[in-house]
Amino acid sequence: MKAVRVAEDGSVAVVGVPVPRIGPGDALLRTGAAGICGSDLLPWYVRRKAGSVLGHEVAGEIVELGGEVDGFAVGDRIVPHHHAACGECAECRNGRAVHCREWKSSSLDPGGMAEFVRIPAENLSRDTLSVPPVLSDEEATFVEPLATVVKAFARGGFTAAQSLLAVGLGTTGQLAVRLAKSAGASRVAGADRVASRLELARGSGASETFDVSRDRLPDVAAESFDFVFVGPGKAEVIESALAAVAPGGTLLAFTMAAPEERLIVSPHDLYFREVRIVPSYSAGPDDMREALALIASGRVSVSDLVTHRFPIERAPEAFARAARPEGSLKVLLTFGG
Repeated sequence: MKAVRVAEDGSVAVVGVPVPRIGPGDALLRTGAAGICGSDLLPWYVRRKAGSVLGHEVAGEIVELGGEVDGFAVGDRIVPHHHAACGECAECRNGRAVHCREWKSSSLDPGGMAEFVRIPAENLSRDTLSVPPVLSDEEATFVEPLATVVKAFARGGFTAAQSLLAVGLGTTGQLAVRLAKSAGASRVAGADRVASRLELARGSGASETFDVSRDRLPDVAAESFDFVFVGPGKAEVIESALAAVAPGGTLLAFTMAAPEERLIVSPHDLYFREVRIVPSYSAGPDDMREALALIASGRVSVSDLVTHRFPIERAPEAFARAARPEGSLKVLLTFGG
């Protein structure tokens, strides 16, 4: 079967790998669509994955089941999470699923960007969701990315009474704008340097947009915001965005930064302004369920966020397009024609 493998330099190639063999509690997924995540485009991050098959935003149809599987049937359409917490340890019981010891020991085999994917028993039983008929496979690939935003809002304590600024209007930035609007927030804004993404944010519900290709964020945002959702994992972006946080507000650091990045902040200012800096990593099962419900109900629309589709055979072209932000947002790989 075809799969997308990443090299140490971050380049990808379509390679042939064996179709995974399933165990008694596993399922075999025929992939319908897989999204290219922003993390798949970070050279320092994908270097750690060199030699592996990428992909964790995936949806498709079960074509084979192990004999011990309950709750699923061949032909079911599903969206699996690439990691699965145990659900029983202290971390899980206290809402910290991503810090469960079993979290990273589980993964999709060989990865989501493959024609067929083995869903291990722990992933299948703990964090795999059935896709309702109202959703396409393309729409279902947004469940995991939206779940990460759902979790970020919860960690940061976002409420509808707060104003929100999304800094960086890639897929998750657009989802943050839409999630805030669906929650009833009256003042929602976005900032980016890419014209097409600023325009899309206005369509997503942002009443204000700031073009940071011309001016620094603190200079163009006339008023500060209660909740500043920062997409780029760059210290300079976070430092600039801090100036746009209202006293008593929250800066949500969404994307991991490279190990060498260092943040320079004034403890004096943080103290007297009472600004919180809250990081948020991935999502857990509850977040996945909430994200699916939001998309299926139409409260958060996602289909218009897809700007490009490429068959898996053209994966290198798809990654090259995803790396050029002007005119693109979510780039999907499609399977089976």
